[in-house]
Amino acid sequence: MKGFLSALLLLAAFNSQLFAGGSSQQTELETGMNGRLSLIGRYSTGSVNSDGGIAEIVVYNKDNRRIYLVNGALGSLDIVNAGDLRSGRFTEMSLYRRIDVSALGSMHGFVYGDLTSVAISTRNKLVALAVQHPEYNMPGYIVLVDYEGNYLRHYQAGVQPDMITFTPDEQFVLTADEGEPRQGYDGNAIDPPGSVTILNVASGEVSVVGFENFDAAQARAALVQNGVILNTGTRPSLDFEPEYIAVSEDNRTAWVALQEANAIAVLDIPGRRFTSVLGLGFKDHSLPQNSLDALRDGRIELANHDLLGVYMPDGIAAVTIRGTNYVLTANEGDAREWNNYDDIAEIRIDNNRIDIINVSLKEGLNANRNYLYGARSFSIWDMSAVTSGSGLASLVYDSGNDFERITAELFPENFNASHTNNELDSRSGRKGPEPEYISILRAGNRIYAVIGLERIGGIMVYDISNPQAPVFYDYINTRDFSQSALEEMGDLGPEGLYAVEARDSPTRHSLIFVANEVSGTISAYEMR
Repeated sequence: MKGFLSALLLLAAFNSQLFAGGSSQQTELETGMNGRLSLIGRYSTGSVNSDGGIAEIVVYNKDNRRIYLVNGALGSLDIVNAGDLRSGRFTEMSLYRRIDVSALGSMHGFVYGDLTSVAISTRNKLVALAVQHPEYNMPGYIVLVDYEGNYLRHYQAGVQPDMITFTPDEQFVLTADEGEPRQGYDGNAIDPPGSVTILNVASGEVSVVGFENFDAAQARAALVQNGVILNTGTRPSLDFEPEYIAVSEDNRTAWVALQEANAIAVLDIPGRRFTSVLGLGFKDHSLPQNSLDALRDGRIELANHDLLGVYMPDGIAAVTIRGTNYVLTANEGDAREWNNYDDIAEIRIDNNRIDIINVSLKEGLNANRNYLYGARSFSIWDMSAVTSGSGLASLVYDSGNDFERITAELFPENFNASHTNNELDSRSGRKGPEPEYISILRAGNRIYAVIGLERIGGIMVYDISNPQAPVFYDYINTRDFSQSALEEMGDLGPEGLYAVEARDSPTRHSLIFVANEVSGTISAYEMR
Protein backbone atom coordinates (compact mmCIF):
# COMPACT_ATOMS: atom_id res chain seq x y z
CA MET A 1 0.00 0.00 0.00
CA LYS A 2 2.85 2.43 0.81
CA GLY A 3 3.93 2.15 -2.78
CA PHE A 4 0.87 4.11 -3.73
CA LEU A 5 1.12 6.70 -0.95
CA SER A 6 3.49 9.17 -2.53
CA ALA A 7 1.60 9.15 -5.80
CA LEU A 8 -1.72 9.55 -4.06
CA LEU A 9 -0.60 12.50 -1.94
CA LEU A 10 0.77 14.26 -5.03
CA LEU A 11 -2.42 13.66 -6.97
CA ALA A 12 -4.68 14.58 -4.06
CA ALA A 13 -3.70 18.28 -4.18
CA PHE A 14 -6.98 19.89 -5.17
CA ASN A 15 -6.96 22.32 -8.08
CA SER A 16 -8.86 25.27 -6.57
CA GLN A 17 -9.19 26.88 -9.99
CA LEU A 18 -11.86 24.33 -10.81
CA PHE A 19 -14.28 26.19 -8.54
CA ALA A 20 -13.98 29.28 -10.72
CA GLY A 21 -16.39 27.74 -13.24
CA GLY A 22 -16.01 27.18 -16.95
CA SER A 23 -14.74 23.96 -18.50
CA SER A 24 -11.13 23.95 -17.28
CA GLN A 25 -9.42 20.58 -17.45
CA GLN A 26 -6.75 19.02 -15.29
CA THR A 27 -3.73 17.65 -17.11
CA GLU A 28 -3.47 14.83 -14.59
CA LEU A 29 -6.52 13.30 -13.00
CA GLU A 30 -6.75 12.66 -9.29
CA THR A 31 -6.89 8.91 -8.80
CA GLY A 32 -7.51 6.39 -6.06
CA MET A 33 -4.81 4.54 -4.18
CA ASN A 34 -5.06 1.57 -6.53
CA GLY A 35 -5.58 3.67 -9.65
CA ARG A 36 -9.01 2.21 -10.38
CA LEU A 37 -11.01 5.33 -9.52
CA SER A 38 -10.44 8.78 -11.02
CA LEU A 39 -12.09 12.16 -10.59
CA ILE A 40 -13.41 13.19 -14.01
CA GLY A 41 -15.93 15.89 -13.13
CA ARG A 42 -17.34 18.24 -10.55
CA TYR A 43 -20.31 20.55 -10.06
CA SER A 44 -20.33 23.28 -7.43
CA THR A 45 -23.50 24.83 -6.01
CA GLY A 46 -21.46 27.88 -5.08
CA SER A 47 -22.20 27.46 -1.36
CA VAL A 48 -20.31 25.91 1.54
CA ASN A 49 -21.46 25.33 5.11
CA SER A 50 -19.60 23.81 8.04
CA ASP A 51 -22.91 22.36 9.28
CA GLY A 52 -23.47 20.56 5.97
CA GLY A 53 -26.84 20.35 4.28
CA ILE A 54 -25.75 21.91 0.97
CA ALA A 55 -25.34 19.14 -1.63
CA GLU A 56 -27.22 16.24 -0.06
CA ILE A 57 -28.78 13.64 -2.36
CA VAL A 58 -27.92 13.05 -6.01
CA VAL A 59 -29.45 10.77 -8.66
CA TYR A 60 -28.68 10.26 -12.34
CA ASN A 61 -31.18 10.15 -15.20
CA LYS A 62 -29.96 7.92 -18.01
CA ASP A 63 -32.62 9.29 -20.39
CA ASN A 64 -31.24 12.82 -20.51
CA ARG A 65 -27.80 12.28 -18.94
CA ARG A 66 -28.48 14.79 -16.21
CA ILE A 67 -28.10 14.56 -12.47
CA TYR A 68 -30.69 15.81 -9.99
CA LEU A 69 -29.40 17.26 -6.74
CA VAL A 70 -31.07 18.23 -3.48
CA ASN A 71 -29.59 21.69 -2.85
CA GLY A 72 -30.20 22.28 0.85
CA ALA A 73 -28.75 25.81 0.78
CA LEU A 74 -31.52 27.06 -1.51
CA GLY A 75 -34.24 24.48 -1.00
CA SER A 76 -33.96 23.78 -4.69
CA LEU A 77 -33.71 20.86 -7.06
CA ASP A 78 -30.58 21.48 -9.15
CA ILE A 79 -30.62 19.76 -12.55
CA VAL A 80 -27.03 19.42 -13.77
CA ASN A 81 -25.63 18.46 -17.16
CA ALA A 82 -23.55 15.28 -16.97
CA GLY A 83 -23.61 14.36 -20.65
CA ASP A 84 -20.36 16.21 -21.34
CA LEU A 85 -18.32 13.94 -19.06
CA ARG A 86 -15.58 12.16 -20.96
CA SER A 87 -13.29 9.32 -19.95
CA GLY A 88 -9.77 10.31 -18.98
CA ARG A 89 -10.30 14.06 -18.72
CA PHE A 90 -11.76 16.48 -16.18
CA THR A 91 -15.00 18.35 -16.94
CA GLU A 92 -16.69 21.11 -14.97
CA MET A 93 -20.36 20.13 -15.01
CA SER A 94 -22.81 22.98 -15.58
CA LEU A 95 -26.20 23.81 -14.11
CA TYR A 96 -29.05 23.16 -16.54
CA ARG A 97 -31.96 24.34 -14.44
CA ARG A 98 -32.72 25.17 -10.81
CA ILE A 99 -36.20 24.43 -9.47
CA ASP A 100 -37.51 26.42 -6.50
CA VAL A 101 -39.54 23.76 -4.66
CA SER A 102 -41.04 26.25 -2.21
CA ALA A 103 -42.44 28.21 -5.14
CA LEU A 104 -43.90 25.00 -6.58
CA GLY A 105 -45.70 24.47 -3.28
CA SER A 106 -47.10 27.98 -3.23
CA MET A 107 -48.47 27.54 -6.74
CA HIS A 108 -49.79 24.01 -6.36
CA GLY A 109 -51.14 23.62 -2.84
CA PHE A 110 -48.50 21.98 -0.66
CA VAL A 111 -46.72 23.67 2.24
CA TYR A 112 -42.94 23.63 1.87
CA GLY A 113 -40.67 23.03 4.84
CA ASP A 114 -37.66 21.19 3.44
CA LEU A 115 -36.62 19.19 0.37
CA THR A 116 -34.91 16.04 1.63
CA SER A 117 -34.61 13.48 -1.17
CA VAL A 118 -35.10 12.77 -4.87
CA ALA A 119 -35.62 9.64 -7.00
CA ILE A 120 -35.97 8.98 -10.76
CA SER A 121 -38.31 6.68 -12.67
CA THR A 122 -37.36 6.39 -16.33
CA ARG A 123 -40.21 3.96 -16.92
CA ASN A 124 -42.76 6.59 -15.85
CA LYS A 125 -40.68 9.63 -16.93
CA LEU A 126 -41.01 11.00 -13.39
CA VAL A 127 -38.92 12.67 -10.74
CA ALA A 128 -40.18 12.09 -7.20
CA LEU A 129 -39.37 14.52 -4.38
CA ALA A 130 -39.67 14.06 -0.62
CA VAL A 131 -40.84 17.33 0.93
CA GLN A 132 -41.30 17.95 4.63
CA HIS A 133 -43.93 20.23 6.18
CA PRO A 134 -42.60 23.29 8.05
CA GLU A 135 -44.29 21.99 11.22
CA TYR A 136 -42.20 19.09 12.52
CA ASN A 137 -45.25 17.02 13.56
CA MET A 138 -47.31 17.43 10.39
CA PRO A 139 -47.47 15.07 7.38
CA GLY A 140 -45.15 15.82 4.49
CA TYR A 141 -45.51 15.21 0.77
CA ILE A 142 -44.48 13.15 -2.20
CA VAL A 143 -44.21 15.63 -5.09
CA LEU A 144 -43.97 14.38 -8.68
CA VAL A 145 -42.41 16.51 -11.39
CA ASP A 146 -41.28 15.82 -14.94
CA TYR A 147 -37.67 15.70 -16.14
CA GLU A 148 -37.67 19.49 -16.57
CA GLY A 149 -38.88 20.02 -13.02
CA ASN A 150 -42.43 20.98 -14.01
CA TYR A 151 -45.06 20.17 -11.38
CA LEU A 152 -47.33 17.19 -12.09
CA ARG A 153 -49.08 16.25 -8.82
CA HIS A 154 -48.48 15.66 -5.12
CA TYR A 155 -49.66 13.34 -2.36
CA GLN A 156 -49.65 13.46 1.43
CA ALA A 157 -47.03 11.26 3.09
CA GLY A 158 -46.18 10.47 6.69
CA VAL A 159 -44.42 12.85 9.08
CA GLN A 160 -40.98 14.07 7.97
CA PRO A 161 -40.37 12.05 4.77
CA ASP A 162 -36.59 11.93 4.74
CA MET A 163 -35.73 9.49 1.96
CA ILE A 164 -37.58 8.52 -1.22
CA THR A 165 -37.15 5.63 -3.64
CA PHE A 166 -38.95 3.73 -6.38
CA THR A 167 -39.36 -0.02 -6.28
CA PRO A 168 -37.22 -1.75 -8.97
CA ASP A 169 -40.29 -2.16 -11.22
CA GLU A 170 -41.05 1.55 -10.65
CA GLN A 171 -44.70 0.85 -9.82
CA PHE A 172 -44.44 2.23 -6.30
CA VAL A 173 -42.80 5.18 -4.55
CA LEU A 174 -41.74 4.67 -0.93
CA THR A 175 -40.68 7.27 1.62
CA ALA A 176 -38.98 6.76 4.98
CA ASP A 177 -40.95 9.05 7.30
CA GLU A 178 -38.57 9.76 10.16
CA GLY A 179 -40.90 11.31 12.73
CA GLU A 180 -38.15 12.86 14.87
CA PRO A 181 -39.03 14.48 18.23
CA ARG A 182 -37.44 17.78 17.26
CA GLN A 183 -38.69 19.60 20.36
CA GLY A 184 -37.45 16.87 22.70
CA TYR A 185 -39.58 14.92 25.14
CA ASP A 186 -40.51 17.48 27.80
CA GLY A 187 -43.83 19.14 28.50
CA ASN A 188 -46.10 19.39 25.50
CA ALA A 189 -43.47 18.22 23.01
CA ILE A 190 -44.70 15.64 20.50
CA ASP A 191 -42.85 12.56 19.33
CA PRO A 192 -44.41 11.97 15.89
CA PRO A 193 -44.89 8.41 14.63
CA GLY A 194 -42.34 6.89 12.27
CA SER A 195 -43.72 5.26 9.13
CA VAL A 196 -43.18 4.31 5.51
CA THR A 197 -45.45 5.78 2.86
CA ILE A 198 -46.31 3.65 -0.18
CA LEU A 199 -47.64 5.38 -3.30
CA ASN A 200 -49.05 3.40 -6.22
CA VAL A 201 -47.89 5.51 -9.16
CA ALA A 202 -50.61 4.32 -11.53
CA SER A 203 -53.64 4.55 -9.24
CA GLY A 204 -52.51 7.29 -6.89
CA GLU A 205 -53.41 5.14 -3.88
CA VAL A 206 -51.40 6.07 -0.78
CA SER A 207 -50.80 3.94 2.32
CA VAL A 208 -48.94 5.18 5.40
CA VAL A 209 -47.66 2.12 7.26
CA GLY A 210 -46.70 2.49 10.91
CA PHE A 211 -45.38 0.27 13.69
CA GLU A 212 -48.43 0.08 15.93
CA ASN A 213 -48.46 -3.74 15.83
CA PHE A 214 -45.23 -3.70 17.88
CA ASP A 215 -46.66 -1.58 20.70
CA ALA A 216 -48.30 -4.50 22.53
CA ALA A 217 -46.37 -5.54 25.63
CA GLN A 218 -45.33 -8.98 24.35
CA ALA A 219 -44.20 -7.71 20.94
CA ARG A 220 -42.28 -4.85 22.51
CA ALA A 221 -40.56 -7.19 24.97
CA ALA A 222 -39.44 -9.41 22.08
CA LEU A 223 -37.83 -6.42 20.40
CA VAL A 224 -35.85 -5.52 23.49
CA GLN A 225 -34.84 -9.15 24.02
CA ASN A 226 -33.27 -9.16 20.56
CA GLY A 227 -31.23 -6.02 21.02
CA VAL A 228 -33.56 -3.50 19.43
CA ILE A 229 -32.81 -0.27 21.30
CA LEU A 230 -35.78 1.71 22.61
CA ASN A 231 -35.98 4.78 24.79
CA THR A 232 -37.20 3.66 28.21
CA GLY A 233 -40.97 3.41 28.44
CA THR A 234 -41.65 4.48 24.85
CA ARG A 235 -43.95 2.94 22.28
CA PRO A 236 -42.11 1.53 19.24
CA SER A 237 -44.60 3.21 16.91
CA LEU A 238 -43.38 6.59 18.19
CA ASP A 239 -39.77 5.72 18.99
CA PHE A 240 -38.84 4.17 15.62
CA GLU A 241 -37.42 6.68 13.14
CA PRO A 242 -37.14 5.18 9.62
CA GLU A 243 -33.93 6.43 8.04
CA TYR A 244 -33.47 4.65 4.73
CA ILE A 245 -35.19 2.07 2.50
CA ALA A 246 -33.80 -0.68 0.27
CA VAL A 247 -36.16 -2.81 -1.84
CA SER A 248 -35.79 -6.43 -2.92
CA GLU A 249 -35.38 -7.20 -6.61
CA ASP A 250 -38.78 -8.95 -6.67
CA ASN A 251 -40.43 -5.68 -5.48
CA ARG A 252 -42.21 -7.39 -2.59
CA THR A 253 -40.05 -6.55 0.43
CA ALA A 254 -38.62 -3.29 1.71
CA TRP A 255 -35.91 -3.27 4.33
CA VAL A 256 -36.01 -0.14 6.43
CA ALA A 257 -33.11 1.14 8.51
CA LEU A 258 -34.14 2.16 12.04
CA GLN A 259 -30.85 3.83 12.85
CA GLU A 260 -31.27 4.85 16.49
CA ALA A 261 -32.90 1.50 17.28
CA ASN A 262 -29.97 -0.45 15.73
CA ALA A 263 -32.44 -2.46 13.70
CA ILE A 264 -33.85 -3.20 10.26
CA ALA A 265 -37.61 -3.42 9.80
CA VAL A 266 -39.07 -5.75 7.17
CA LEU A 267 -42.00 -4.30 5.21
CA ASP A 268 -44.36 -6.49 3.19
CA ILE A 269 -45.16 -4.10 0.35
CA PRO A 270 -48.24 -5.90 -1.10
CA GLY A 271 -49.57 -6.52 2.43
CA ARG A 272 -48.87 -2.96 3.56
CA ARG A 273 -47.52 -4.07 6.93
CA PHE A 274 -44.29 -4.55 8.85
CA THR A 275 -43.71 -8.23 9.55
CA SER A 276 -40.42 -8.10 11.50
CA VAL A 277 -38.00 -5.81 13.24
CA LEU A 278 -34.53 -7.34 13.35
CA GLY A 279 -31.91 -6.31 15.88
CA LEU A 280 -28.41 -6.05 14.44
CA GLY A 281 -26.48 -6.99 17.57
CA PHE A 282 -23.17 -5.42 18.51
CA LYS A 283 -19.57 -5.31 17.29
CA ASP A 284 -16.93 -6.54 19.74
CA HIS A 285 -13.98 -4.15 19.69
CA SER A 286 -11.93 -6.48 21.87
CA LEU A 287 -11.39 -8.73 18.82
CA PRO A 288 -8.19 -8.10 16.80
CA GLN A 289 -9.99 -7.52 13.50
CA ASN A 290 -12.19 -4.90 15.16
CA SER A 291 -9.45 -2.71 16.60
CA LEU A 292 -10.04 1.04 16.43
CA ASP A 293 -8.57 4.36 17.43
CA ALA A 294 -10.94 5.39 20.21
CA LEU A 295 -8.62 7.92 21.86
CA ARG A 296 -8.31 11.53 20.81
CA ASP A 297 -4.69 11.85 21.90
CA GLY A 298 -3.07 13.32 18.80
CA ARG A 299 -1.62 10.08 17.51
CA ILE A 300 -2.68 7.08 15.48
CA GLU A 301 -3.11 3.88 17.42
CA LEU A 302 -5.59 1.19 16.46
CA ALA A 303 -6.10 -0.90 19.58
CA ASN A 304 -8.57 -3.27 21.16
CA HIS A 305 -10.85 -2.09 23.95
CA ASP A 306 -13.66 -3.56 26.02
CA LEU A 307 -16.22 -1.64 23.97
CA LEU A 308 -19.20 -2.68 21.89
CA GLY A 309 -19.99 -0.90 18.64
CA VAL A 310 -23.66 -0.35 17.82
CA TYR A 311 -24.03 -0.61 14.04
CA MET A 312 -26.82 2.01 13.74
CA PRO A 313 -26.76 2.16 9.92
CA ASP A 314 -27.64 5.28 7.98
CA GLY A 315 -27.70 4.33 4.29
CA ILE A 316 -28.48 0.73 3.32
CA ALA A 317 -28.61 -1.14 0.00
CA ALA A 318 -30.15 -4.41 -1.19
CA VAL A 319 -28.75 -6.95 -3.62
CA THR A 320 -29.56 -10.52 -4.66
CA ILE A 321 -26.54 -12.71 -5.35
CA ARG A 322 -27.01 -16.28 -6.53
CA GLY A 323 -30.60 -16.30 -5.27
CA THR A 324 -29.85 -14.96 -1.77
CA ASN A 325 -31.10 -11.58 -0.57
CA TYR A 326 -28.53 -9.41 1.19
CA VAL A 327 -28.76 -6.00 2.83
CA LEU A 328 -25.63 -3.87 3.09
CA THR A 329 -25.31 -1.25 5.81
CA ALA A 330 -23.13 1.84 6.27
CA ASN A 331 -22.59 1.75 10.01
CA GLU A 332 -22.51 5.42 10.91
CA GLY A 333 -24.10 5.62 14.37
CA ASP A 334 -26.33 8.45 15.56
CA ALA A 335 -27.10 10.11 18.89
CA ARG A 336 -30.41 11.73 19.75
CA GLU A 337 -29.92 15.39 20.54
CA TRP A 338 -33.18 17.32 20.71
CA ASN A 339 -33.82 20.53 22.61
CA ASN A 340 -32.78 19.79 26.23
CA TYR A 341 -32.40 16.04 25.60
CA ASP A 342 -29.43 14.00 24.49
CA ASP A 343 -28.50 10.37 25.02
CA ILE A 344 -24.72 10.81 25.01
CA ALA A 345 -22.64 9.79 28.03
CA GLU A 346 -18.87 9.65 28.29
CA ILE A 347 -16.10 7.53 29.69
CA ARG A 348 -12.39 8.21 29.89
CA ILE A 349 -9.53 5.95 28.90
CA ASP A 350 -6.07 7.31 29.70
CA ASN A 351 -7.80 10.64 30.39
CA ASN A 352 -9.23 10.76 26.85
CA ARG A 353 -12.97 11.31 26.47
CA ILE A 354 -14.96 8.73 24.51
CA ASP A 355 -18.63 9.28 23.67
CA ILE A 356 -20.85 6.32 24.53
CA ILE A 357 -24.59 5.70 24.67
CA ASN A 358 -26.26 6.63 27.96
CA VAL A 359 -27.60 3.19 28.84
CA SER A 360 -29.70 4.61 31.69
CA LEU A 361 -32.04 6.07 29.07
CA LYS A 362 -32.34 2.89 27.00
CA GLU A 363 -33.82 -0.58 26.88
CA GLY A 364 -32.10 -3.32 24.89
CA LEU A 365 -28.62 -2.58 26.25
CA ASN A 366 -26.61 -4.15 29.07
CA ALA A 367 -26.14 -1.62 31.87
CA ASN A 368 -22.69 -3.07 32.60
CA ARG A 369 -21.24 -2.54 29.11
CA ASN A 370 -20.06 0.53 27.19
CA TYR A 371 -21.54 1.06 23.73
CA LEU A 372 -20.12 3.22 20.96
CA TYR A 373 -22.22 4.98 18.32
CA GLY A 374 -21.61 3.21 15.01
CA ALA A 375 -19.18 0.50 13.97
CA ARG A 376 -16.78 2.38 11.63
CA SER A 377 -17.43 -0.18 8.89
CA PHE A 378 -19.86 -1.56 6.37
CA SER A 379 -21.63 -4.88 6.84
CA ILE A 380 -23.45 -7.49 4.77
CA TRP A 381 -26.51 -9.22 6.23
CA ASP A 382 -28.25 -12.35 4.91
CA MET A 383 -31.99 -11.70 4.70
CA SER A 384 -32.98 -14.96 3.04
CA ALA A 385 -34.27 -16.60 6.23
CA VAL A 386 -36.29 -13.67 7.53
CA THR A 387 -39.79 -14.64 8.62
CA SER A 388 -42.47 -12.81 10.57
CA GLY A 389 -41.76 -11.82 14.15
CA SER A 390 -38.63 -10.35 15.70
CA GLY A 391 -35.12 -11.68 15.90
CA LEU A 392 -31.52 -11.00 15.02
CA ALA A 393 -30.30 -10.33 11.50
CA SER A 394 -27.65 -12.76 10.19
CA LEU A 395 -24.25 -11.07 9.79
CA VAL A 396 -22.28 -12.42 6.81
CA TYR A 397 -19.40 -9.93 6.68
CA ASP A 398 -18.09 -6.81 8.35
CA SER A 399 -15.18 -4.73 7.10
CA GLY A 400 -13.69 -4.66 10.60
CA ASN A 401 -11.02 -1.99 10.99
CA ASP A 402 -10.38 -1.50 7.25
CA PHE A 403 -11.57 2.11 7.02
CA GLU A 404 -9.35 3.38 9.83
CA ARG A 405 -6.42 1.16 8.88
CA ILE A 406 -6.42 2.36 5.25
CA THR A 407 -6.98 6.05 5.99
CA ALA A 408 -4.33 5.96 8.73
CA GLU A 409 -1.71 4.77 6.26
CA LEU A 410 -2.73 7.19 3.52
CA PHE A 411 -3.22 10.30 5.66
CA PRO A 412 -0.97 9.99 8.72
CA GLU A 413 -1.15 13.74 9.44
CA ASN A 414 -4.93 14.00 9.06
CA PHE A 415 -6.22 10.63 10.22
CA ASN A 416 -9.77 10.81 11.65
CA ALA A 417 -10.03 14.49 10.79
CA SER A 418 -13.48 16.01 10.61
CA HIS A 419 -15.04 17.28 7.40
CA THR A 420 -14.48 20.90 8.48
CA ASN A 421 -10.91 20.76 9.81
CA ASN A 422 -7.67 18.89 9.18
CA GLU A 423 -6.92 18.07 12.81
CA LEU A 424 -5.32 14.69 13.39
CA ASP A 425 -7.45 12.40 15.58
CA SER A 426 -10.28 14.91 16.04
CA ARG A 427 -13.01 12.27 15.51
CA SER A 428 -11.37 9.29 17.17
CA GLY A 429 -13.29 9.63 20.45
CA ARG A 430 -16.57 9.87 18.61
CA LYS A 431 -17.41 7.96 15.42
CA GLY A 432 -14.16 7.95 13.48
CA PRO A 433 -14.60 8.18 9.69
CA GLU A 434 -18.41 7.80 9.89
CA PRO A 435 -19.52 5.65 6.94
CA GLU A 436 -22.68 7.44 5.84
CA TYR A 437 -24.08 6.01 2.64
CA ILE A 438 -23.78 2.85 0.58
CA SER A 439 -24.67 1.95 -3.00
CA ILE A 440 -24.44 -1.09 -5.29
CA LEU A 441 -22.62 -0.99 -8.62
CA ARG A 442 -22.72 -3.83 -11.16
CA ALA A 443 -19.88 -3.98 -13.68
CA GLY A 444 -19.77 -6.95 -16.01
CA ASN A 445 -20.11 -10.07 -13.88
CA ARG A 446 -18.83 -8.31 -10.75
CA ILE A 447 -20.79 -6.57 -8.00
CA TYR A 448 -19.33 -3.72 -5.97
CA ALA A 449 -20.27 -1.87 -2.80
CA VAL A 450 -19.52 1.85 -2.72
CA ILE A 451 -19.30 3.50 0.72
CA GLY A 452 -18.94 7.20 1.50
CA LEU A 453 -16.93 8.30 4.55
CA GLU A 454 -18.60 11.44 5.85
CA ARG A 455 -15.81 12.82 8.03
CA ILE A 456 -12.36 12.25 6.55
CA GLY A 457 -14.02 12.07 3.15
CA GLY A 458 -13.76 9.96 0.03
CA ILE A 459 -15.34 6.69 -1.06
CA MET A 460 -14.35 3.08 -0.45
CA VAL A 461 -15.14 0.44 -3.07
CA TYR A 462 -15.27 -3.31 -2.40
CA ASP A 463 -15.88 -6.23 -4.74
CA ILE A 464 -18.69 -8.12 -3.02
CA SER A 465 -19.33 -10.70 -5.75
CA ASN A 466 -18.63 -13.26 -3.02
CA PRO A 467 -20.55 -11.75 -0.09
CA GLN A 468 -18.78 -13.98 2.42
CA ALA A 469 -15.36 -12.73 1.34
CA PRO A 470 -15.43 -9.22 -0.16
CA VAL A 471 -12.22 -7.79 -1.59
CA PHE A 472 -11.11 -4.18 -1.16
CA TYR A 473 -10.98 -2.55 -4.60
CA ASP A 474 -10.03 1.13 -4.24
CA TYR A 475 -10.32 4.30 -2.17
CA ILE A 476 -10.28 7.87 -3.44
CA ASN A 477 -10.40 11.10 -1.45
CA THR A 478 -10.46 14.43 -3.31
CA ARG A 479 -10.27 16.85 -0.40
CA ASP A 480 -7.19 19.07 -0.06
CA PHE A 481 -5.62 18.71 3.38
CA SER A 482 -3.16 21.53 2.63
CA GLN A 483 -5.96 24.11 2.82
CA SER A 484 -7.99 25.32 5.81
CA ALA A 485 -10.77 27.45 4.27
CA LEU A 486 -13.84 25.41 3.33
CA GLU A 487 -13.97 27.04 -0.10
CA GLU A 488 -10.50 25.68 -0.88
CA MET A 489 -10.56 22.25 0.76
CA GLY A 490 -12.02 20.29 -2.13
CA ASP A 491 -14.83 17.76 -1.66
CA LEU A 492 -16.03 17.68 1.96
CA GLY A 493 -18.67 15.59 3.69
CA PRO A 494 -19.89 12.85 1.32
CA GLU A 495 -23.63 12.48 1.91
CA GLY A 496 -25.43 10.83 -1.00
CA LEU A 497 -24.02 8.43 -3.60
CA TYR A 498 -25.34 7.27 -6.94
CA ALA A 499 -23.67 4.52 -8.98
CA VAL A 500 -24.16 4.35 -12.76
CA GLU A 501 -23.55 1.22 -14.81
CA ALA A 502 -21.32 1.52 -17.88
CA ARG A 503 -24.21 0.93 -20.29
CA ASP A 504 -25.96 4.07 -18.98
CA SER A 505 -22.87 6.24 -18.58
CA PRO A 506 -21.84 9.05 -20.97
CA THR A 507 -18.24 7.79 -20.72
CA ARG A 508 -19.21 4.14 -21.33
CA HIS A 509 -17.47 3.28 -18.07
CA SER A 510 -18.99 2.93 -14.61
CA LEU A 511 -19.52 6.22 -12.79
CA ILE A 512 -20.09 7.18 -9.17
CA PHE A 513 -21.63 10.54 -8.33
CA VAL A 514 -21.08 11.82 -4.80
CA ALA A 515 -22.97 14.72 -3.18
CA ASN A 516 -20.67 16.47 -0.69
CA GLU A 517 -22.80 18.34 1.81
CA VAL A 518 -20.17 20.65 3.38
CA SER A 519 -18.37 21.77 0.21
CA GLY A 520 -21.62 21.94 -1.76
CA THR A 521 -20.13 19.94 -4.62
CA ILE A 522 -20.90 16.86 -6.67
CA SER A 523 -17.85 14.82 -7.58
CA ALA A 524 -17.97 12.42 -10.53
CA TYR A 525 -15.67 9.40 -10.31
CA GLU A 526 -15.00 6.95 -13.11
CA MET A 527 -14.25 3.35 -12.21
CA ARG A 528 -12.15 1.04 -14.37
